[in-house]
Amino acid sequence: MTTIGFIGLGRMGSGICRQLLEGGYAMTVFDINENNTRPFADNAAVAATVGDVLDASDVVFLSLPGSPQVEEVVEQFIARGVSGKTIVDLSTSYPLSSGKLHAQVKAAGGQFADASLTGTPMHAEQGSLIVTFGGDEETFAQCEPIILTFASRGVHHIGGPGAGNIAKLANNYLSIMYIALYSEIFPLAEKLGFDTGKLFEIIGNSGVNCAMYQSNAAKIVNKTYDPSFALDLALKDLSYVKKLFDEHQFPSFVLDGGLNLLRIGHQQGYGANDCSEMARVVRDMMGTE
Repeated sequence: MTTIGFIGLGRMGSGICRQLLEGGYAMTVFDINENNTRPFADNAAVAATVGDVLDASDVVFLSLPGSPQVEEVVEQFIARGVSGKTIVDLSTSYPLSSGKLHAQVKAAGGQFADASLTGTPMHAEQGSLIVTFGGDEETFAQCEPIILTFASRGVHHIGGPGAGNIAKLANNYLSIMYIALYSEIFPLAEKLGFDTGKLFEIIGNSGVNCAMYQSNAAKIVNKTYDPSFALDLALKDLSYVKKLFDEHQFPSFVLDGGLNLLRIGHQQGYGANDCSEMARVVRDMMGTE
């Protein structure tokens, strides 16, 4: 059976890694935080370095914060030798970076693909993520059975290098901007004296209603801000989208407003909290927080 390496055992990575182990794969794992590797020590080989993961594995999955970390690891891999190896980036990375890494790894005799994840840490634990895959057909054919171990809701080969990340960024752009809209309008309604609980109910019976509305507008109305997706991660993803607009010299009218709201949230110390805390930024400005 194919040997698997896994680098990055955070909230998403740890759930995926458990699914791969349950699928019977021989695993070598690494995380810069030793506390994250400890739960896997009985069932997987814990590597001392990322290079050791590469040496022990046919396929290496990366679950890292973003493109800078992915680029750093892949550069180390290329220097060490990637001939015959397959590297799959599960992170939400910058698409043009993914395309560049694909070319570099392929030139060095290996394969590289971006396989972005849609879902939450709970979906990772359940093995029910959705994956959009960008890369070569042969790499997809090799990786699809492995990825299905943790993506029971579907693995979609959406295009060439970078396409998986483009699909994920499009999804995240829409999701985050929905939350930005809720974060502005409900604090305003509250400031104007409306019963926002009733307003939430009324809007929930209109065409605006959707799963995103039910989960995130409720957090904002109730001021619970239950953690799901960190504000700093939302800022990172929208910054990647902004960079794509800028690379192609296109204006990004709506995006710029959402980015500014996230930047202020980061500056105010909400970065590690749920991105619905954009509403706290608005309430701060209105003097109602």
